[in-house]
Amino acid sequence: MNDNRTIRIMVFEPGQAPYTAMLEDSLEHRQELVGGDIECIPLPCETVLCCNATGKLAGLPKNRQYGPDTIWGTFFLYGDTSEGRGVSLTEEQIAYFRDYFTEPRPSAVTFEVQSAKDMEEFLRLLFGNRKGGGSK
Repeated sequence: MNDNRTIRIMVFEPGQAPYTAMLEDSLEHRQELVGGDIECIPLPCETVLCCNATGKLAGLPKNRQYGPDTIWGTFFLYGDTSEGRGVSLTEEQIAYFRDYFTEPRPSAVTFEVQSAKDMEEFLRLLFGNRKGGGSK
């Protein structure tokens, strides 16, 4: 990363459509954009995802799904070279990633646990109270 060099990135903020912006390519500016220490994840198409390394623990809002994982807080994408140098995204990379990330979805199913003292109560909890014997 060189001082005073800007690159075109794609920014994903929670609840917002992605947009492109110019970023001064420095560690400090990357950290400022994501709100803390950064984690960089290589993506397809010679692209890197840069996010807050402790977004969930820091209580940042859910942003997007990436495979089975949820990304918390603002993140951005930038282009990468074989030397690992950050570069501006191309139009093709921007087009590819515009719809790549899905909106957040629950990562766990929740349910209520109940216990029964006997078989009769178990059946009542399982099927509910069925009075009248007829079908509805």
